[in-house]
Amino acid sequence: MAENIEQAYRQITTECDEFVYTPTKRYKREYKQNQIREAMVKGYIEMSQINLSICSECLHLEYEAEHMVERLVSGG
Repeated sequence: MAENIEQAYRQITTECDEFVYTPTKRYKREYKQNQIREAMVKGYIEMSQINLSICSECLHLEYEAEHMVERLVSGG
């Protein structure tokens, strides 16, 4: 009888552990994915400002190159 009680106790304990472990594991996985997503969004926002600055600095070179090509093609 003591053995049956012990076996039932182990089974209940295992089920309780699994009951807590599974949602905790899922929460950790989703939290980590959310952290990665937020870090990527933040990085893209920061890089967008850097890219805009680079584009703004080089815009006059694009216009100059376009003008040069037009001059060379038209022969003037």
